[in-house]
Amino acid sequence: MSVVVEPSAREAFTPRELTDAYEDFEKSGPQYLDAETGINAAAYRFGERVLLVYEEPGTNLVILVDPTSPKKVRSQKFEHGRWVRQPRIRARCSRW
Repeated sequence: MSVVVEPSAREAFTPRELTDAYEDFEKSGPQYLDAETGINAAAYRFGERVLLVYEEPGTNLVILVDPTSPKKVRSQKFEHGRWVRQPRIRARCSRW
């Protein structure tokens, strides 16, 4: 299993908090499963801060992210306690 800690999570949480959340996710499993996307996720609260830990389907890749960060979380969006599918948008390349 590979683990990715997004920069937003590294900025908002201590290494100990990140480790504790990941270990609990591995031990206890996900709290949420989105049948449409196949994403397994868990949310961990540290005071006023929330850390999302999710596993991308079929990749064995676990991602730790701060959902309150203004930076976009890959192609997924978490609203009202559940994952919302986002349309994939191809970036346009402009040349000078």
